[in-house]
Amino acid sequence: MHPTEDRLFSWILGLGPKARYNLTSSGLSEPDLSAMGIDTSFEKFAAEKEHERLFVEEVASLYKVEPDNVVVTSGASEAIFLVYSVLGEGRTALVSLPNYGPMFSVPRALGMHVRNSLSTSRTTSRTIFGLTDPNNPTGRSLDEEAVDTLVAPPRRDRTVFINETYREFTFPGTPRTHFGRAARVVVCNTMTKFYGLGRLRVGWVMADRGTARKLLYGKWAVSGHDSEYSLWIATQVLRRRQRFVERARTIRSRNLGLVRGFIEETQGVSVEIGAAPFCLVRYRKGPGSLAFANALLKKTGVLVSPGEFFGAQRAFRLCFTAEEEVLRAGLEELSGFISSPTA
Repeated sequence: MHPTEDRLFSWILGLGPKARYNLTSSGLSEPDLSAMGIDTSFEKFAAEKEHERLFVEEVASLYKVEPDNVVVTSGASEAIFLVYSVLGEGRTALVSLPNYGPMFSVPRALGMHVRNSLSTSRTTSRTIFGLTDPNNPTGRSLDEEAVDTLVAPPRRDRTVFINETYREFTFPGTPRTHFGRAARVVVCNTMTKFYGLGRLRVGWVMADRGTARKLLYGKWAVSGHDSEYSLWIATQVLRRRQRFVERARTIRSRNLGLVRGFIEETQGVSVEIGAAPFCLVRYRKGPGSLAFANALLKKTGVLVSPGEFFGAQRAFRLCFTAEEEVLRAGLEELSGFISSPTA
């Protein structure tokens, strides 16, 4: 294994507390659980049993799969590590850019050969494709036809791994998943972003039974067991999912209007809005993305994520999950900085 620094995490955790306007958070803020009808009493939790089984059954019911297809993880981070470490041995990882950093840094750290393309024209070894849907950092949903070319016809030497962390932001009604559309498709998701429950550290992987069993053995070797209290809370949240859907829809709709205003008022940027609560902003003048973001933070107090962390140059990821007042003020500062002759 070849440890590598996760530049995005280091950036957000190191600089987030220092920023006046932190626009790096890609997940919704933590909700008031009591106001959402969630019981947080530890005594009530302790009186109940089999929290992991109940959570797995809730996820399985939500996605209309079997409980044997679901493996609980500590957020999407552990899910990504498990999939690549358990299923990636001897494989080439094909990960198109831009993309979420761990989707290409984790297989590289594990010693896999990583190519930043989904083309199979030069691939001779076993392959695992790494995708995010919607894409992080662009927010755009995957092209269904492009996914079909990867999953059909099914091949035993090919695994398609899709990180669906932000897919519920497409507001499909009943959650959709790529799992089940073809053999050898593995997906992961988390309670962190859409539900705003990052501190619970609850996620899951869905795979065919044989693959799920392998991932479960890997899970036992890595972390063994997840927090039962977190799973108890997460189960309640999924049972009251519609309340959280409406909350997410309201926040995204409100903040999206502010971002569209920023795009219209700011010269020299190119932005395409997708389903997720963030977008990739490309700018025409100024230094590279890391220098740009550092200068922006120093001059205005606005923190954004440099595009180079995702494999995108002269760009930054702009998240619009912050409180309305913070987002509005931050976008005003950001627009002024980009429009400045010295930017």
